[in-house]
Formats: sequence, structure tokens, C-alpha cells
Amino acid sequence: MDFTDTPKKFQQLLWKESIQAVKDSIRFTSFETFRKHLQDSLPQNSSYTRKRYTSSILKWFFPTGDLNSLPSLVWRHYRDESILRDVMRYQYLSREPVIAEFIRQYLIPLKPGTKLPSSYFKDYVNKTFESPKKKQIERLSSAVRDLGFIRRNRNIPIVQSIPEPKAALIILVHFIFAPTHRTVSLKEIVEHHFWHFLGIRSQDRVKTILKEANARGLIAKYIIADQLEQITTKHTLESMLENRIRL
Repeated sequence: MDFTDTPKKFQQLLWKESIQAVKDSIRFTSFETFRKHLQDSLPQNSSYTRKRYTSSILKWFFPTGDLNSLPSLVWRHYRDESILRDVMRYQYLSREPVIAEFIRQYLIPLKPGTKLPSSYFKDYVNKTFESPKKKQIERLSSAVRDLGFIRRNRNIPIVQSIPEPKAALIILVHFIFAPTHRTVSLKEIVEHHFWHFLGIRSQDRVKTILKEANARGLIAKYIIADQLEQITTKHTLESMLENRIRL
């Protein structure tokens, strides 16, 4: 990622509030009514802060300005919080490139259980921002913890694995590459790096999950021919969600 084109700021991740907002969204038919509900229901005392936080949550998880965002559709059909969190993790990181780059370059390559030096977050922030501030270090550390990439033991940050997000991977392959029936090369999928945001650490695991999906009839084909690997989808994104298809 070229940081000359990257926003040099990011908001505090409101993870619990965002999850609740997505769950609440399926009760509404009007986006503006939902926006007002969200702004009124956030726990902060300041109306200005609630308005600002509402804008952040909508930017991350309702980017098209309607109630049919992917996280809302996933919750409406699956009602499975682990799948919801996996999809929301991707959605958030796809809109916060500074945090996404830290995870992709500085956490994913490390083995789970690796203890991070106390300066790990500070060094990245100092390298990324022209005028680094302490709150940016705190926001980065808090975000990657809330997203599940690290845990703390006696205040020592430790890299941790995320339970393998098979269902979210299949959903996102359809969402990103094939909302309608399509043949997609594995090269296109693995070079996108969205799977890093799910916590998957290797291309081989991506391929293994897709082969498992093929074996269970969730995709139409997984073909290796003339040194080209590709899949052909069986379902549209809409039918996958409506039928609660998962590995």
C-alpha cells in the first residue's frame, strides 16, 4: 500500500456499538429512521459525539446509505454472531487502510502466540503519521484487540489466531467477485488480500476451504487446468444468503 494516497487518520473503532447497530438495523424499513435511532441510542452523553460516532458506524458498515448492507443481510439471514463479526471485520478494514495495512504486514505474518514488544504499535504509528499522537497508538492497539488479532496477558500484546472463518470466506468470495454466477481465477482471489482481514494466514488455507466448498457442492467447480486454478460459483450472493449456505 502506498501511504502517499492513504488517509493519515482513523477513528476509534466502536466495535460493540457497531455490532449492536447492525443487529438493530434489520428492525427498520427507513434508513433515516435507523440513523436517528442510532444517534439517539449511543451511550455517549454529548450529542455532538453521538452524531460523529453515528457517521463513523454508517461509513464503515452502511457505506451505500441503505439498510441492505452486507452485514445487515448476513445478520438477517444467518443470525450467527461469529459469521457477522467475520464479515464486519472485513467491512471495517476495507475502509480503514492504515489499520488494515498494519494487520496485513505486521500481524498476519507472525505466528499465533508471538509476543509483541511494547514499542510495536508506536513504531508503526511513528512511521505512518507525519505528526503522530498518543491517541493514535491507543486506537490502533484497541482496534486490533477488538477485532481479535491480539490478546493481552499482563499488558503484553500477544498475536492470536481467529477461528477459521469458512462461512465468511465463501460469502465474501461471492460478494466481492461473483454476486451473480461467474468463473473466478484463484489468482484473482488470493491477490485481493481480503482473506487476511478474516484472519487467514496463507493462500493454501484459502484454496483448501474453497476445495472443501466444492466437495460439499457449495460451488459448482474447482478446476486446475493448464496451471490455472479457478472456481465457478453455483449460487448467486442473494440465494446464498437467503438459503443460509455455509461450510
